[in-house]
Amino acid sequence: MNGTNTQRQELADFLRTRRARLRPSDVGLLNGTRRRTPGLRREEVALLANIGLTWYTRLEQGAPINVSPAVLANIADALQLTEHEREHLFVLAGHRAAEASIAETEHVSEVMQRVLDALDPHPAVIRGRRYDVLAWNRAACAIFGDYDTKDIWHRNSIWRFFMDPSARTCMPRSHEAASKVVAQFRAVAAKYLDDPDFQELIDVLLKGSADFRRLWSQHDVRGTTDGLKTLYHPLVGELRLEYTSFAVPGCPDMFLIAYTTAKDSEERRKLHSLLDGERAPAAATSN
Repeated sequence: MNGTNTQRQELADFLRTRRARLRPSDVGLLNGTRRRTPGLRREEVALLANIGLTWYTRLEQGAPINVSPAVLANIADALQLTEHEREHLFVLAGHRAAEASIAETEHVSEVMQRVLDALDPHPAVIRGRRYDVLAWNRAACAIFGDYDTKDIWHRNSIWRFFMDPSARTCMPRSHEAASKVVAQFRAVAAKYLDDPDFQELIDVLLKGSADFRRLWSQHDVRGTTDGLKTLYHPLVGELRLEYTSFAVPGCPDMFLIAYTTAKDSEERRKLHSLLDGERAPAAATSN
């Protein structure tokens, strides 16, 4: 690959961390003699991928070398990468279509805002590629705090998660969510390694959060999924909300994220009660 130094270093670090998590027995090899470091050796990965050791070593060292999709596929198989990890590997190696220009301004149309508004009393937001909350409905403000009054940092989901203590306090299982949040963010950030806005956010998080530094160094990646989020709201107590996301047409890495409840459920009644009253303080983040 002939990408930037940052891109080559990201690829090198990713390969090393994936190699370190495997044991010889995981890939059908004998454990052999005592190892000074955990994981497979480079020569074992090269053997499994049917490539030269010198060539693979240079790849892990961030050298500016070309790598074909076929070789990447062999490396992905050797390292037993997941679907999302395989996609991440190809992105870092420059074998995925380029994303929209980093200078392109993200815009939420009036149509999308009306969709958000129609989802009340269920919270819904539109999140940009850098995890900035770009638009929201009344229910989102009732649950997560009034976005109209927040500055640019407090509208960023991942910054709030790691830098605002009150946000994680209201999430009973925030420790489990942290690794998921970082892995999802890393998968997106890999597409924008030369975007100064991304780098600024990452630098701020690396300097300000020990949890983020630890998780970022692991180089884990995963895609966006559906799920269940448990929150504690100061006015209505515990809320268990299902969430899902939808890509915004024509806008790379912009998603509409909606939180839903079952009909006639206690959670639905709590959401209605919040909208019937005044807007309440923030309860959680990581939208």
